[in-house]
Amino acid sequence: MAGVRPRDDGDPAAGSGGCARTPGAGRRRRRALLALGQLADDASKPGFYERAAALGNGEAAYNLGAWHAGHDDYPAALRWYERAVELGDNDARRMIGIMYATGQGVPVNNDVAEAQWRAAAAGGDTRAFHDLGTLFAYHKMDLAEAAHWYAEAAREGFEPAERELALLAPRLSENVTRERTMRGVILAFFLGAPAEGARLLAASAAQHDPIAQRSYGFLLAHGTGVKEDQMRAAALYRAAAEAGDAWAALNLASVLGDHPDAVGWLRVAAEKGISAAYPVLGDRLSALDQDEEALNWYVRAAHGGHQGAMRAAADWHRDGFGGPVDLIQALRWYLKLLEVGNADGVHAAHAITPRMTVDEIHEAGRLSGRYVDAEVFSQRKAR
Repeated sequence: MAGVRPRDDGDPAAGSGGCARTPGAGRRRRRALLALGQLADDASKPGFYERAAALGNGEAAYNLGAWHAGHDDYPAALRWYERAVELGDNDARRMIGIMYATGQGVPVNNDVAEAQWRAAAAGGDTRAFHDLGTLFAYHKMDLAEAAHWYAEAAREGFEPAERELALLAPRLSENVTRERTMRGVILAFFLGAPAEGARLLAASAAQHDPIAQRSYGFLLAHGTGVKEDQMRAAALYRAAAEAGDAWAALNLASVLGDHPDAVGWLRVAAEKGISAAYPVLGDRLSALDQDEEALNWYVRAAHGGHQGAMRAAADWHRDGFGGPVDLIQALRWYLKLLEVGNADGVHAAHAITPRMTVDEIHEAGRLSGRYVDAEVFSQRKAR
């Protein structure tokens, strides 16, 4: 089970139990109780986390689930993970899925596990990709679906998924279109056999399989394992995109370049959760002076770890592009850049913190997960 960890998502508004309290005071109290729980000895943690969860802190509810799981109280762990989901904590969905898949505190139920992992994956938890791959490979016995999810996990750099793909490839039949497609994908993109992969993908593309059309189009566009053919690649991308393939929409937008239609296809890809489209769409919308929507996509890309988008989100919130000035969000993203080893925002952070209150600095630290850095800025302000 996962342990306690800092998070960068916000908390939902909490009720005040009938007592008037400003939103800032509620946030400070939740933050303080969460921090006390993280710093407390093991026996004292639940008390602090329960109080923070009662005020609406999803992270505290997740941490309670992890604490109870670590003490083998699985029914209590499940209750707290479910409460965390209610409070907006997406990571808890994966843990619920694990409990149902392994029968921890509940009877094994692979359908519930699948539903939870799909929801977690849709919410951005890439660890759920591998969970889904394992579920379909070893329990539901849908090898093509397993290959799809293992491929998604491998694209995120998860090495065990690459090993599973190597084991899965020989089990995929060339006589079933979708299995042939996924075998072609594995060979061409993960096992270093692009010519053989291209042969399989061409056969499935001829049967109008969108994944095969997109994947074979990519090989054609780059002359990998097959003779380069840009026009054929573009036609395959379009066919797959029109059939609803989100990655094909992104590829088609790339082929279209500065053509006005490219923005529409980028939006299709982004709205279907293709994170690689987020910063590109932000740039294109910015060039069209559609700043409010551009900022939205920069922020979504920043949540996914894109450094350029983090800097753009910080600068735009600082300067009021795409919305009002928001120094908390600006500092949040300047601090978050430090987490990925980028110190470019430090000077900008120094410039804005004199205009912020100590509570605002702490809130930016909480949102970014950079509590210590925020405390340094607040201490300097107090001098």
